[in-house]
Amino acid sequence: MQYNVAQLLKESTGAVRRVVVEGELALPEGTSAFYDGRIELLRTHQGLLVRGTVAATAPLGCGRCLNDFASPCHIEVEEEFFPVVDVNTGRRTEMPWDYDGTTIDESHVLDLSEVLRQCTIAAQPIKPLCSEDCQGLCQECGVDLNESECVCGGAAIDPRWEALAALLKQPES
Repeated sequence: MQYNVAQLLKESTGAVRRVVVEGELALPEGTSAFYDGRIELLRTHQGLLVRGTVAATAPLGCGRCLNDFASPCHIEVEEEFFPVVDVNTGRRTEMPWDYDGTTIDESHVLDLSEVLRQCTIAAQPIKPLCSEDCQGLCQECGVDLNESECVCGGAAIDPRWEALAALLKQPES
């Protein structure tokens, strides 16, 4: 997701461009995420501020049943990019003291790929679920309880809890 921003860098502070973000990016797990949305490029006194909301669909593995599913999410992007070369003179620019690594290259191309990838990874849930009512896998035989009934007769009682289970079986007095 690369955008030539040479014309915008020549304009005065406050100039705005709106661009469409569409496409697919590779994620570190060997999968890809799909993006669709609009972002705004705002000219600042030192570079460009990128803001917007992008819809992303990334494949995840369910934390209960281990099946893969497409997980939609909305990513809020807000990042400032600094040019490494002045667009008017061609000289190298001095980076601001709080420089964090997002730059516009020598050809005046702004690459959103890394920012979108990082935002996608940060937006993923800690324990992704394919659905809220996912039953997961049987602890004994490993069958997917969403697809079929368990034939192993249920989970065995942990020997450490047998004394408490015996209390449940006693008649009330």
